[in-house]
This record gives sequence, C-alpha cells and structure tokens, in this order.
Amino acid sequence: MRKLIAICILFLLASCTSPQSPELTWDHDPATLIIRVSYSGGGSAPNAALVNELFGAQVWGDGRIIWNTWDKDYHRQVWQGQLSEAQMTSLLETFADKGFFDMDARYEPDEDILDGGATSLSVHLLSTSTQVSEYLNSAPDEFHELTALLSSGAGVEGTPYMPPSGQLNAREITPRDGMESAEFPVWDATALGLDLHDAERIWVEGDALARAWEVVNWNSAFPIIVQGDSYFELHLRLPELSVMEPH
Repeated sequence: MRKLIAICILFLLASCTSPQSPELTWDHDPATLIIRVSYSGGGSAPNAALVNELFGAQVWGDGRIIWNTWDKDYHRQVWQGQLSEAQMTSLLETFADKGFFDMDARYEPDEDILDGGATSLSVHLLSTSTQVSEYLNSAPDEFHELTALLSSGAGVEGTPYMPPSGQLNAREITPRDGMESAEFPVWDATALGLDLHDAERIWVEGDALARAWEVVNWNSAFPIIVQGDSYFELHLRLPELSVMEPH
C-alpha cells in the first residue's frame, strides 16, 4: 500500500511539474503576424542577396500564408495560400505536439564553427510569444520538421504571389570583362514607364514592379538587367516580406 501511495505521489508531482503548452489562441487580425521562419545562409553574401532576401515563410492572423521555395538552379518562387481557422488550429497543435513551446531559445553546436547558417522560428499567441533560433542545424529534429512544414506551405495549395507594390533601387554598374548584354534580361524604359537611372528607392507597381519582381526572383544575388547601353543591379524591398524593410 505504501509503495502504491508513493507511486501516486510521484505521478502527481510529475504531472504538476511537466511543462504545459500555452493556450493555442491567436489574434485573428489580418495584419497581425502569427508565425515566421527566417533563414540566414551564413558566410559572405553579395549585397543584393541581402537586400532582396525574404522571410522563408509567414502566417498572419486570418490564415494568410506566404512562403518561398528554390529550384535546383537557385531561382526563387514565392507562393501564397490560405489556411482555414481549423487548419490554423491544427498547425498550432502540431507546434505543441512537436514540443516547440518547451524548446530552448537558442541552439548552438558544441564546436566553434564560423559563418554557418542560422534559422529562427517564432510564434505569437494571445498569451505568449515564443522564438527559437538555431545555428548550424543544432536544434532538435522536431524544429526542422516544423520549419520544413512552413516552408512547403503548411499543407495548403499555393499560387504564385505578386506583391501589390515595392520599393525599387536600381544601382548602375560597370560591366565586367566578358559580360554580354544578351546574357541578361532587358528593361524597356518606354514600355514600363520608368527609366532605371531615376530609380533610387522609388515605389513601383504594375508592369514595372512585375518586371523587377521577375528579375530578383530569377537571381536574387546577381539581379542584373540591361537598359540600352547601361547595366543595373536591382534591389527590391517589399512591405511585410523583406528582411530589410523599405525605408
């Protein structure tokens, strides 16, 4: 009997001290960010790659989700989808089941490694906000399963995303030896209604935005385009999506 009582006491103590997941309720405002995953490749990246970088995936209060993927040639595709309230609840339950809310805030490898990649995942609920970051794949497998889920659209069907507006900066460059204009896309200033010589942190939309969006997704690190005899490197910053916000 004493042994049984002792077991019961231990069970009760364990249940009292076990971590409890937060209440899985969130702000349904379409402008409120609920989930975000971001990636940093590490090492030395070209300036254009940093300016044109987007968050890996984001989910807002109304279930809107935007994420990006890369093909084998490092061309970026950006997708949008819509999670229902039931799907949002299921997604947050998956976070709880994977132990996300009980993970450490930061994970690092035991050995010192310079210029490694980093990943950050955050969830903002009504009751609490939790952020977990890792350096060089040092977090638990469940962390990687969650980031992979988000970076594939969290189970929803995606359609290509086209931003409504963006801030464009066109930096004129001197072509290197061997660079041929035929290798690069062309900017038709007349048809697009914009001379890239005048594109210094200006807001664009419509056809001009669509052309710039196409170029930076095709090669975000070296987004070179030709206008007449001039070569330009395009930097495009988007509200909500860009790691470097428009300013």
